[in-house]
Amino acid sequence: MPTSEDNLVDLIRAGGLEVDSVQGNDPGPSVETAWRAVAGFSVEPSAVFPLQADRGGVHTLWLKHARRAGVVGEDGTFLVTAVVTGAWEVGWVRVRLTDTADVSRLVDHQGRIEFVARSASGDHICAITAEEYDYWVVSLPLRSPPSE
Repeated sequence: MPTSEDNLVDLIRAGGLEVDSVQGNDPGPSVETAWRAVAGFSVEPSAVFPLQADRGGVHTLWLKHARRAGVVGEDGTFLVTAVVTGAWEVGWVRVRLTDTADVSRLVDHQGRIEFVARSASGDHICAITAEEYDYWVVSLPLRSPPSE
């Protein structure tokens, strides 16, 4: 039976990303901290696109914002998590962009694009989350809470 880690890694690979390693939640900020930041009441999107729209440009749009925020390193690496049961406990997965990468394939069990990418330093995230009628690209600075 596949573990939560297996399911998360399989989903990430389905998005065309090369998996370097499972890093976990240390050092922080943790996956939980990042998702809470994305879901914050005062969060505004950096960009939006309709839930029902063609997903063809999603990867390019997200990558533009992720690079601008310093989430994607010069070598194409970053940390990522997606909506999979148990992903909070698995933590971050270090990945590398490939020629076939397409984050629009990082979909949850409802068929919606849902993931958070984090810079290696942990100081910034760039996510895609499904809201009521739109997908939001959310780019935020991120700090570890004192308990991490």
